[in-house]
Amino acid sequence: MSSPIDGLGLNWGELYERHSEELARFMVKLLGDRERAADLVQDTFLRAIRSENDLREAGSVRAWLYKIAANLARNELQRRSLIAFLPFGGQERSASEAFDASAAQIQHALRSIPRDQAIALVLHYQSGFSRAEVASLTGVSEEGVKSRLARGRANFIAAYQRLERGFRR
Repeated sequence: MSSPIDGLGLNWGELYERHSEELARFMVKLLGDRERAADLVQDTFLRAIRSENDLREAGSVRAWLYKIAANLARNELQRRSLIAFLPFGGQERSASEAFDASAAQIQHALRSIPRDQAIALVLHYQSGFSRAEVASLTGVSEEGVKSRLARGRANFIAAYQRLERGFRR
């Protein structure tokens, strides 16, 4: 797992050390489930290893990993919406996990807006990708990303405020 990537001078161990934590934060923000986020980070690296020949430049590793992670998150969110009727969502909190109301509010608000908007918001504002980079990662035009960010901000703010009123009761 630590062999160089096609002569680019990087190895999978270094890549994992460098990017796994930020990918996990990205996934947790979108999914609200730390364990599933950790699983999907592992899946991200497995898919990356299998398709390492698709990587052309060492400088694009981070964006390439985020693209894989965003696709996995999108698939997970879609799968969840298909099985939402099941009584157990797999997100039950353990007794030892501290509850962070603000983080829960953010996660609920992100999950309540359209997936593509949530992914664009987290990629841009939390992970620091430019609109052009988000466009490349998500496969939409830069204007499409601009629209998703604008609509996503408005939808997120509205959802967050609704939740905030609910938490105060």
